[in-house]
Amino acid sequence: MRLRELQEAFVAALYDEPSSIAQAIDARGGPDAAQRLSIYRTNLQAGFRHALALGFPVVAALCGPDFFRTLAREYQQRHPSRCGDLHGIGAPFAAHLRERFADGPHAWFADVAALEWAREEVARAADAPGLDVEALRAVPAEELAGLRLALRPAVRLLASRWAVFDIWRAHQPGGDPGSVDPGGGPTWLLLHRAGRGVALESIGAADYRFLESLQAGGTFGEAFDAGLAADGGFDVAAALRRAVGRGLLADPQAASGNGAGRAIT
Repeated sequence: MRLRELQEAFVAALYDEPSSIAQAIDARGGPDAAQRLSIYRTNLQAGFRHALALGFPVVAALCGPDFFRTLAREYQQRHPSRCGDLHGIGAPFAAHLRERFADGPHAWFADVAALEWAREEVARAADAPGLDVEALRAVPAEELAGLRLALRPAVRLLASRWAVFDIWRAHQPGGDPGSVDPGGGPTWLLLHRAGRGVALESIGAADYRFLESLQAGGTFGEAFDAGLAADGGFDVAAALRRAVGRGLLADPQAASGNGAGRAIT
């Protein structure tokens, strides 16, 4: 076996255990090589599983240690780490669970994972200057609809048909996991940085659609329409005050999709 072939076999053997690979390793590395490889593989899987559990403690608790071990190994085979920093391994985990459980009885695990990853993203997101409220007040009323009010990088939104907020809270210290009905949704969640921590709040559907539209690059007018579509009594002024009070808005850009608008200065 050539060196390149041996290297490829070594990498493959970290995720699978075909006897042919073990024999090839033995032939090149001696009778103890396969055993040493098995130890390396075990450590690799354990480190990956530990990092995954740190990022998704609620999912790990929901699964239990045995099933989570199986799930982590399946996930590692599909999405192996591409660098030495294992933090990034969690990015596709929610999507993996969504495919893994589909519409089965544990379909809601994927949305719990999405919530936990959103918390990680908020904690690590870059900061950005907040909205200049006085500059916003100076904008003529007839120009408000065309404003684009960007959300700060450390803001995440999550909508779920499941009671994922209640599930997450029930698995925090002092919570009672057995008291939650996963089907008690829908839920609209806002996550943002608050001081040195991450704030997680349940918000109304109209506020969610309003913020979602802004985050997607919509104008203030488009975001207002999105809120109204969710609730005919939507109060956009109150929603804007709540967004400002929570520090969700970054420096805005006033530009329509059809041409440049004026910036707020």
